[in-house]
Amino acid sequence: MKPLQDKRILITRARRQAQALAAALEEQGAEVIAIPAIEIVPPDSYDALDAALRDARKYQWLILTSVNGVEVLVERLEKLARQTFAPSQIALHSPGSLRIAAMGPATARALEAHGLPVDVVPEKYVEESLVEILRDQVFGQNVLLVRAKVARDVVPVELEKAGATVDVVNAYQTVVPAASCDV
Repeated sequence: MKPLQDKRILITRARRQAQALAAALEEQGAEVIAIPAIEIVPPDSYDALDAALRDARKYQWLILTSVNGVEVLVERLEKLARQTFAPSQIALHSPGSLRIAAMGPATARALEAHGLPVDVVPEKYVEESLVEILRDQVFGQNVLLVRAKVARDVVPVELEKAGATVDVVNAYQTVVPAASCDV
């Protein structure tokens, strides 16, 4: 008998993010029911993100709060590089030019998988912990915060109090999937 035999487990993660977990649970004998509570969709416009990436050299810090944000950032960088035929104009990985903060280890791994070395990952994966680490490092600096459309404002508010200029750009938004509402 498998350890999760006769157990029914509900997964509410976005569908594409739930697949690996569902497979692992099923392998242990669980019956998995996937009803996503959120779906990751593009923002209303990529204009603000694209403009920030075109002007990336003005930033001393880049902060990403999720793997979803990393995926969108990399996609937009690649698209902009193809459009301009000048990847060096948009590169984020020039040595010493930009420091990168990631909200947690999964976000850091996603950045590093794309050749973007991470300088800061807080021990606790909450905005307050990230602010605590960055507060003394950002005075007079420009910070690009790439995140979901709806998010807490702890990072931008607190870093601005610490003397940084923070540009917040939406990389994606989360919505409730219509199919999940019908369940």
